[in-house]
Amino acid sequence: MKRKGFSAAVKMICCVLAWVLVIGGAAVSWAEYPSKNISVIVPTGEGGAMDRVVRAVTNVWKDYIGVNFQSTFHAGASGEVGYMLFSKRPADGHTLLAGNIAPEMMMYVLQEPDFKFPDDFVYFACMDSDPAVLWVRKDGPIQTIQDLVEEGKKRPVTIATSRFPHPSTLAALLLAEATGAQFNIIPYGGGNPARTAGLTGEVDAVTTFLSSSLDFASDVKFIVMFQNENKWKDISRNAPTPKEALGIQMPEFGGNRAWAVSREFREKNPEEYTKLVDSFRKAFDDPKLQDEWKKVGMDPRFLEFKNEEESMKMAQDMIETAMKYKEILKGKK
Repeated sequence: MKRKGFSAAVKMICCVLAWVLVIGGAAVSWAEYPSKNISVIVPTGEGGAMDRVVRAVTNVWKDYIGVNFQSTFHAGASGEVGYMLFSKRPADGHTLLAGNIAPEMMMYVLQEPDFKFPDDFVYFACMDSDPAVLWVRKDGPIQTIQDLVEEGKKRPVTIATSRFPHPSTLAALLLAEATGAQFNIIPYGGGNPARTAGLTGEVDAVTTFLSSSLDFASDVKFIVMFQNENKWKDISRNAPTPKEALGIQMPEFGGNRAWAVSREFREKNPEEYTKLVDSFRKAFDDPKLQDEWKKVGMDPRFLEFKNEEESMKMAQDMIETAMKYKEILKGKK
């Protein structure tokens, strides 16, 4: 009887220990996420604006998430290469994507890649807002949007863009359609070569995001901002909107750099997902972020936080816009 009693007691103790281990294991799993450095896939080239933004943000974010970030760059096919790689990574929350919602959702519509949105991933936060603009050389023959349109009615004016599926490209095409001007949009495969083409006079104008050209602000003139209102008057030197300059009402176009993670991770690991999102928000609210933003040559006046709901809505809205103007973007209209 004593042996049986002893055996029953041992079993009870073992059961209690097992439950402790289960509960403790769950706590360890929560406490240990992330358990290693986080990989960041950037679907553009190294050295560009996205590279600089990622470095600025992660220099602060690492203090709140508790691990370092390691970026890799996978330019190609207007972002499709990077997104495809990202969609194939394990859904464990240790791989993020740093993308630009508008141009990459346009890519999604036009190129119809194998990954699925919003099934495969979720944009959980935006970090800035950046309006699309048109600019010319300060000492060039074209000095206003009116000049560009009038010249475009005489001949096809050349406009450089970083990549064809881009909000600024669509903005320029819609402006041409609305005014009757002829715009020959030339994709240069990246922001740096597109800007260089504009500065050297290889093209008549450049369409891009405002922030990406501030390094050359003393050499260029912003002739139109594709927004309903210019909220960056001092930076853009009072660049007019299409309505102000030409009496034309157009959709707003711009970029929002954002972070994405796999939807499977979000759905299956709600506590870890919350930790990821909360740590980013704390980093974004840290005053040190503005200093880091300046260090990499970016203007902190573009910083603007948007949560998951807002970010996902922007993505869906861009998909709808791109679908509406799909024929124009493909050059069939």
